[in-house]
This record gives sequence, C-alpha cells and structure tokens, in this order.
Amino acid sequence: MKHMPLLALLALPLPLLAETREERVAVATEYVDLALQSFDLTAVIETMYQPILQQVAAGGQVLADDQVAQIRQLYLDTFTQPMTSLMRDQAQIMADLMTLGEITALRDFYATPEGRSVLAKLPQLTAAQQPAVMQLVNDRMGTLMPQVLAIINGEAPPAPTAQP
Repeated sequence: MKHMPLLALLALPLPLLAETREERVAVATEYVDLALQSFDLTAVIETMYQPILQQVAAGGQVLADDQVAQIRQLYLDTFTQPMTSLMRDQAQIMADLMTLGEITALRDFYATPEGRSVLAKLPQLTAAQQPAVMQLVNDRMGTLMPQVLAIINGEAPPAPTAQP
C-alpha cells in the first residue's frame, strides 16, 4: 500500500511527467527580468544611429553637438519602450525553443557577477562588430540583389562575381 502513490505516478503517460510550457515561461521571465536589470538598452540603441552619423561625416557634413543629441534622443524615444517590450516577449519565445534546463542555466549564469558583466558588455560587442557587418552587407549587395531579383522574376540568376 505504501508504494501505491509511486505506482500511480509511474502509470502516468511520460508527457504528464515532463516539464510544462508554463514552467519554462516562468523561468524565462526570471531570466528576462535579470537581463533587463543588467543590460544597457540605451547603449544598444546608441549603436543603431552610429552608422548614420558615420555616413554623414563621410559625406563631409559636420553635425553640431546639439544635432547629435537630438538624434540620440529621437532614437531613445522611438526605440526604448518597443525594444523593452520585445525583450519581455522573449520569455515566450524561449519557452518554445528551449528546455527548462537550458533556460534555468541561462538564468543562473546571468545571476552571477560574471553573467551580469557579460550582459553589460553585449552592447559594446555589438557596437564593435557593427561596422564590419555593415561593410560586409554593403560589399555584397551589389552582387546579391541582381541574383535575388532574377530568382523573384523567374529568370536564371546571373553568375556570381568574385568577392574581394
């Protein structure tokens, strides 16, 4: 008789013993909350308009400090709330893509001093890579777009040209 609860538990189908989406969402929400505490969203947003400033400067135009400040504020006003919402929505996506163990490991890592430090440095990593990514995209678009358009139009794509 004392083994009856254990036998009843073992008789349940395996999916009922598995983790639930609600459990994954709950832990993912904890992860997102931790991430938002340590993540410098302002720094991320500031990387978004830097290519524009660089392009303006490359064109020979010098912007005054107040113009740069206005652009910065425009980007912050435009993107802070929507990006925060997108980050909060990440919990639902994580729950669909990851296991409870994976989400728990992320949450636990970002709760450590090292994890918080990594989160704080992610905007700097993005900013450091962004010029190279933009250059790569710009270098490839001239060759890529005619091929994409040919595919869309049902034509044979032109032969790719050698890349530098």
